Amino acid sequence: MADPQPEIHIEDAPPRLADNIRAHLGIGREPCDRPLARLWSLRHRIEREIDAAARALGYYHLRIVRLEFQRGRECWRLTLKIVPGPRVRVARLRLAIEGEAADDPEFRKLQRDPPIRPGDPLDHGRYERLKLMFHNLALRRGYFDARFRVHELKVDPARNRAEIDLVFDSGPRYRIGPIQVRQDFLDPAFLDRYLGLEPGRPYEASVATELYRRLAATDLFRQIEIKTRPVRRPRPEVVVSVVVKPKKRHRFKVGLGFDTDTGPRIRFGYLDRYLNRRGHRFQADLKLSPVDPGVTGSYRIPLAGPEERLDFNAGFRHLRLDTYRANQGTFNATYLHPRGAWSETVRLGLSYERSHFKNKAEPVSSLMLVPSLHWTHERLRRPGRFVVRGRKFDFLTGGGVALLGDGGHYLKAHLRGSYIFSLPWHARVLHRWELGALFAPRFSSIPAGTRFYAGGNRSIRGYGYRRLGPKNDEGHVTGGRYLGTVSLEYEQRFLRNWGLALFLDAGNAYDRLGEIAGQVRFGAGVGIRWFSPVGVVRLDFATPVWRDRPRLRIHFALGPEL
Repeated sequence: MADPQPEIHIEDAPPRLADNIRAHLGIGREPCDRPLARLWSLRHRIEREIDAAARALGYYHLRIVRLEFQRGRECWRLTLKIVPGPRVRVARLRLAIEGEAADDPEFRKLQRDPPIRPGDPLDHGRYERLKLMFHNLALRRGYFDARFRVHELKVDPARNRAEIDLVFDSGPRYRIGPIQVRQDFLDPAFLDRYLGLEPGRPYEASVATELYRRLAATDLFRQIEIKTRPVRRPRPEVVVSVVVKPKKRHRFKVGLGFDTDTGPRIRFGYLDRYLNRRGHRFQADLKLSPVDPGVTGSYRIPLAGPEERLDFNAGFRHLRLDTYRANQGTFNATYLHPRGAWSETVRLGLSYERSHFKNKAEPVSSLMLVPSLHWTHERLRRPGRFVVRGRKFDFLTGGGVALLGDGGHYLKAHLRGSYIFSLPWHARVLHRWELGALFAPRFSSIPAGTRFYAGGNRSIRGYGYRRLGPKNDEGHVTGGRYLGTVSLEYEQRFLRNWGLALFLDAGNAYDRLGEIAGQVRFGAGVGIRWFSPVGVVRLDFATPVWRDRPRLRIHFALGPEL
């Protein structure tokens, strides 16, 4: 049970004034057993503190008409009745900026829209906050010699008016000076490309944050230390010191996973972070799975920064699905770089596939040249284990040119979008959609892995993985030219890291656009969510609705939400 506390009751005062008076009164710290005579002896101090609290908010004519102490059952009580009187208002505000900041758009913006305007009630706290905003902005923008040449607040209580006169002298803006890097395992010329700092550029406080982000994104350093030091001579500049220590060169990893689309899987990986002093790296991965085992190897060459690189990779994959079996081999050259808020990937590859549909006696084999363009955009707000707001877009377009075998030429476009919206009552709405189109003169010659399918965890729940799409006369799914799916999910969080979900999915893969209305399939159900430290665990109980016979299907997955 909490200890009793003194009670201070203030009558006829605006709420903000009453709160400020309570905050200023030191008598509130007196113990409950203090004699009333001792409390009465502090009357003059109380009156001074009330006057100071009132003046801070512009009340220069406040009168105390009642000040009374009483003994309660557990503690003493102070009753105050006051007459605030008229409030002083700001009659004139002068904000002048001198020095290089006079032409700085951030300072001009603060000058045009300050937190105090003529006609506002006087508030000493807002006046001090205005001065602090100038000082903080100067530090962020690199004006390290900035000061107020004039800072005056004149109050005329007789006329209830105040005048504010501020002249801010920013002095020179500091520039980025020498960049000192301490490390001995990378070529300095290579590391300079990652720094992204141009000596002579105007300094901003975000320089250190952005530099740390760029270095951390390389996955090369286990420790990054960045220090900035302003110097006035021989010129105003900021010396940037960077100390980095390398991560281990070799990394081995083993991963286990399971979902109802591809079953259990185990991954073995190897990474060599430092093939040479120019940051080249090699990575190899082996995946064992009953549905799609495979092996890949990649060689990465960093270019201008962590977001720009050239990759060469090769891989082999064996697919064992209910609808078809396939062996796939690929070799790709990939150039990845940022384009505004998007990431753009340009790829030129060779692809070999030998696929066997259930309805065909002979397999289809093809060797194809596959150029493609891929754009991705992702924005997430994740204060803890779960995303409160996010969006992700993927747009892939490309084609294939048959070089050898049975395959034919084609063009393909594939779009995906995902959104997460939070609701005030610890709930979220998740929405995703997917569209695809494939154009080919001889569709029957297109490899199975290139066609479109629907069904599964990330498609239409209630149906098996890739078990929706055009079928042959024997009822086997052969894949379609077009794809269209949409999903809407409501998720209610309970306890701390658990949630319940209701969802509805719809769509299919199609051969002709004219048959979409008659071929749409629906899946609906409920799910359980656990926001674990390693990702969201999703357990869904789904069934087809409307056009197909209801039957329960369980979907389980662990992975990213978008």
